[in-house]
Amino acid sequence: MKEINQIIHLTNSIGIIKSILENGFYTSYAKEVLYGKNVLIPMISFANILFRDIGKDEVVDYGKYGIVFDRDFITKEFDLNPVFYIKGENEIEKTFKNNFENSFIPQILDIVKAFHTKNNGKNFNDYIEIDPMSREIKGLVKSLDKNVNDEFIKSIKTVFESYFNNSLKQGLLLKPFKVINKDGEEKVAYNEREWRKSFFDSFYISENTPNGDLNKEYVKWISKEKPHFTDKYVLKFRLSDVKCIYVDNESEVHDLQMFIKKKFKNQSIDINTLKEYKKRESKS
Repeated sequence: MKEINQIIHLTNSIGIIKSILENGFYTSYAKEVLYGKNVLIPMISFANILFRDIGKDEVVDYGKYGIVFDRDFITKEFDLNPVFYIKGENEIEKTFKNNFENSFIPQILDIVKAFHTKNNGKNFNDYIEIDPMSREIKGLVKSLDKNVNDEFIKSIKTVFESYFNNSLKQGLLLKPFKVINKDGEEKVAYNEREWRKSFFDSFYISENTPNGDLNKEYVKWISKEKPHFTDKYVLKFRLSDVKCIYVDNESEVHDLQMFIKKKFKNQSIDINTLKEYKKRESKS
């Protein structure tokens, strides 16, 4: 059975290729759309595609350089996950969104109880509005009074904290089926067959704050030159793990070979132009 057993990290300069070989993959924030809103998610991305799918007017056009690995080996080595593509505003997207939103409101249940106790049994929802809040969570909040056991509240918070963490992990791997590229054109992101290294101890950064203002943290990171993280979230690998590397032209083939020979004590790997790899692929 035919399958695409290679995975590629694409980039736009030979300098970045050299940095990756010498230092490993650095992590940066990438702009994504999550639940219809712009967010920044820290990640390292790879594409499970053929060489023929790379280039202008092809499936992927993220640069003229790439490091290629064996898919099965490196996805396990780096703990990569395939992106979960969702199509528009359908039930699946709503489910992810609702699960995520419902999971963090119960973390304030002790505050709700304190409010109820201090204000002689007044309903928290009548005085403080939280949006969004589902009907089910409103019911949970309304049911609290001063007699509810603190250990019971703690148990509920623990359960929903687990839901929150799981929902966050799912959110970091979601991607719209179709996206708008940097040229303002609609493209089918699903064709990229993206695999992603996510960092589940991190959080995404929303473009806007809860009250609708532009998030200063978002502006800071989206304006900052990449890579964003060089002291943590670094993926190291051995030169022998690399299947091959493609560059833009013949002179760069020699340049990179000399760089590897100098930095890695006369080790060598397969390096060629993308054009040459496409020729080999068409003959196989």
